Amino acid sequence: MISIFAALVLQTASLPSCADLEYGGTHQDCVLTTADGATATFTFEPGEWGESGILIVTNAEGDCLWTDEFETESFFYPRLEDLDGNGFDDILVPLITGNVNTEMLLIMGGERGYTVASREISGHTFEAVAPGLFVVQARSSAIEHYASFYAWDGEALDLEAAVSITFDSDESATCTLATGAVGRGVDFYCAAVMNQADSIE
Repeated sequence: MISIFAALVLQTASLPSCADLEYGGTHQDCVLTTADGATATFTFEPGEWGESGILIVTNAEGDCLWTDEFETESFFYPRLEDLDGNGFDDILVPLITGNVNTEMLLIMGGERGYTVASREISGHTFEAVAPGLFVVQARSSAIEHYASFYAWDGEALDLEAAVSITFDSDESATCTLATGAVGRGVDFYCAAVMNQADSIE
């Protein structure tokens, strides 16, 4: 008798890449392949609100590395990013998308496998900044954005600092420290996001 995971491997071979799909009212089942050769398979069906999704991550041998379930009403597809710069792809699963920001299920990858970092982290841009540090940019209004800097140590997510970016009438932008420690200095955090000020306005 064929095993569940063997059947999954056969099914996965025929699924499109999530990166190649565009939302058409419902999500199609799809896959993503990580830098180290693991396969993240996403399946969707109608849920209580939006769609119910199942994620199964397997390695090249077909061994199950991670499973998770989620509900989504976002029109984006899951994607991969190495947010903490450790060489392993992290999995971002969109859950809810508003006018600009998207709430994500964030699963971090590492040498010891996968760990859920957050089921509610929200923003419109997620980017690596330095080893173990990434930034999430979110828009709070037409003239104000926030950039939250998160440190990841392989086990827990820590909000290190947040800056506020305010756009002025002359199209210039001002960056100030909103919360958090200043160990790296406000200039460090502002420099990490101000080069994108024009694109996020």
